[in-house]
Amino acid sequence: MRHASPVRIGLVIGQLTRGGAEGQLAQLAVRLDRLRFDPRVYVLSHAREPWGSWLDQHHIPCSTIAGPAPQRLWRLAHAISRDRVDLVHSWLYVANPLAAFAARVNGVPLITAARNCKVHGRASQVANAWAFRMSRRIVANSRDVAEFIVRHYGAPRERIHVVPNGIDTEKFRPSPARSLERPLIVTAGRLVAQKNHPLFLQAAQELRARLPQVRFAIAGEGPLRAELESLAGSLGLKEAVEFLGERGDLEQVFCRAHVFWLTSKWEGMPNVLLEAMACGLPVVATDVGGCREIIGESPGGVVVSTNSVAGFVENTTRWLTSEEAFSRAAREARQRAEEFAVERMVARMENLYSEVLEP
Repeated sequence: MRHASPVRIGLVIGQLTRGGAEGQLAQLAVRLDRLRFDPRVYVLSHAREPWGSWLDQHHIPCSTIAGPAPQRLWRLAHAISRDRVDLVHSWLYVANPLAAFAARVNGVPLITAARNCKVHGRASQVANAWAFRMSRRIVANSRDVAEFIVRHYGAPRERIHVVPNGIDTEKFRPSPARSLERPLIVTAGRLVAQKNHPLFLQAAQELRARLPQVRFAIAGEGPLRAELESLAGSLGLKEAVEFLGERGDLEQVFCRAHVFWLTSKWEGMPNVLLEAMACGLPVVATDVGGCREIIGESPGGVVVSTNSVAGFVENTTRWLTSEEAFSRAAREARQRAEEFAVERMVARMENLYSEVLEP
């Protein structure tokens, strides 16, 4: 290992598409202290946008390591050797085993990560269990995820460090005062089964029965779009719900909204919940993953049981029928989100890197 500063950090991830982990990696790579750390990114596929271009703009070296799994193993190991990486940090379950192999071949320390509560088949489970055992440290983005990998992957509890996600609180910030005359409820996420958009639409139908002036918007794209549009029509919501497609400007979407709903069946620590709160949106979220950790005791948000239509409707009605309650919840949501500023995440990662690299 080289001992001269700055030390070279190899960040390994499966793709750089629009996703929570991908955004966290990109923010970390750009914000690391260059006097101490020299980040390199290794992407295990050709799926590099939008974050690949963003890293290029910030002059972060980004190598594509594509091909069948056996080829990627050796290509990644070669790239780590070629670039004289001092520490390998993998992101997501798909990257952990390949990064563990590359780190072991090159004799450099390894940090792996878990960012959601899901087992991706038996082969992945076995491979990640091995990768976790090979790790000096394991980063989980919530306590719930940490407990999950102990139970399902046998991850060594003493090596796990919880580093919550961080958000850009300058980019995501509240808009001027919003009128409650025609309130907008919004959600954002891929149109897949995990996000449970049928629950969003069922709650929307119930809320419209009480407050006919309420409108709804769903940001995101995915294979279930046609099915969800059909369901919205059958629930009498065709004119009340707008499908926005994939958006790269969620801060603009949130700034014209009033309340955010997260209806997921499972999560890790959802960035989008933090981003909405940073924009001053009171939130209602299902009690999954790190949602309870994010909201905490803040009056700016509520966690409800999975599939609880009433939980979404009752809490939202309370906010939208009282200017005072809405204003307070909006202020509290922003204050809570500020505790997850991206600078805090970066500082925790830098401390972890230094700890692992100490002689």
